[in-house]
Amino acid sequence: MTRRTWAPPAAVLLAAALASAGDAVDEWFAPLKNIPLGPGRLSLDLSVRSRWEHYGIYDVRGYGTDEADELLLLRTQIGLEYLLHPYGEPSAARLYLQLQDARHWCSDLEPDDFPQTCPYFDQADVRQAFVEYRRIGGTPLGFKVGRQSISYADNRVFGPGDWGNVGRYWWDAAKLYLETEALQLDLIYGRRVICEPLRCDDRHYDFDVLAAYAQFKHLPVRLDAFYVLRYDDHGGVRGESGTGDQRTHSFGLYLDAARGGWDYGGTVVGQLGCFGRDDLCAFGGNARLGYTFDAPWKPRIGAEFTYASGDGDPEDGRRETFDGVFGAIDSLYGRMNLFAWMNLEDYQLSASVQPAKGLKLSADFHMSRRASDNDAWYWCSGRPMRLDAAGEAARTLGAEIDLLAKWTISAHWELFVGYAHFFAGPFVRGTAGSHDDADWAFVQLTFHF
Repeated sequence: MTRRTWAPPAAVLLAAALASAGDAVDEWFAPLKNIPLGPGRLSLDLSVRSRWEHYGIYDVRGYGTDEADELLLLRTQIGLEYLLHPYGEPSAARLYLQLQDARHWCSDLEPDDFPQTCPYFDQADVRQAFVEYRRIGGTPLGFKVGRQSISYADNRVFGPGDWGNVGRYWWDAAKLYLETEALQLDLIYGRRVICEPLRCDDRHYDFDVLAAYAQFKHLPVRLDAFYVLRYDDHGGVRGESGTGDQRTHSFGLYLDAARGGWDYGGTVVGQLGCFGRDDLCAFGGNARLGYTFDAPWKPRIGAEFTYASGDGDPEDGRRETFDGVFGAIDSLYGRMNLFAWMNLEDYQLSASVQPAKGLKLSADFHMSRRASDNDAWYWCSGRPMRLDAAGEAARTLGAEIDLLAKWTISAHWELFVGYAHFFAGPFVRGTAGSHDDADWAFVQLTFHF
């Protein structure tokens, strides 16, 4: 395959030109908002995102390809929103339709290299199509029904996975809202959509999801509680003791707080149920602490620890591998997407500054280890990447450094660039396959209104 190249500096030059032009050049789309139509108003939204990426000795399928890969990604999203106020109510019923087209060029990988769904390519399809109506008739009740993204808090338990060109999670779902002065409660039933590159995305994964997510109000901190049931009655889930159904009950709390210059928070999740014919008992957690100095550039330093239990004995008929629920990956355990929230200990140090309006520079350091010697290194997709069956290899997977710069050029333009390097640790060097360090770099330009 002939490789085409694209020069990342072109995006930087374009961003500089956009910054000098200011927001005035974007006002042409103002007539596309709040258009009177029948009993309501119609608005159009658009997002166009282009990203160049470079991979060194790995790609999105796994670590250790021993080859470099480059790709240019383009994702276009067009949305139509219709708002109406039935019977003159202050709350509005909302109808929303969003179409998405995701393409890629330059890469050595093709859609056929992926057995079911390609994270780079999904030609024009329906990304979202739902009806939402909150506080119906002035009551605390509401609903949202149709294809939609589901995300809460820091996206660790439910996240859309929007960094991916196609998007990690699409849901055909129904939500029931209960909104009171003290509580926002969402009850959810959903099925995860299979994104297929060349056909309509009308199929689902075998499992169903029931969930409840509560956000408590009027507290000095943000406190959320949640419960998620993933169940699969098709009998095809393979555990240590045999094949059967799956019931994963995930329950926990999310905390977010700030006081003075300090910010802190975290998530704890317990899991019980069955996996095939195995009993399931697992745990995941995250804790973070940061401090922002009262000084020019708003310097912040922070530390985090993330834990996901692993299976201590692969033959005892008891599954102890935490499964990460339906959370995001990319910004949580290293930007290179080498790890999932499964059998993981992730130690993170962070630092950031804001030297100019709209510009943020940040650096993150991750040290990643396996929580259990007898369980695998899990890739960001949840697939086992490497396993030392004897449990003799060291637990340390390696270290990653992420250097990022995000420039909000205007209300509608954003430039995001980054470089990351993975230093292979003792576990990687002590198992079969590549032992080399890995690199990743990207330049992303986004326009939206």
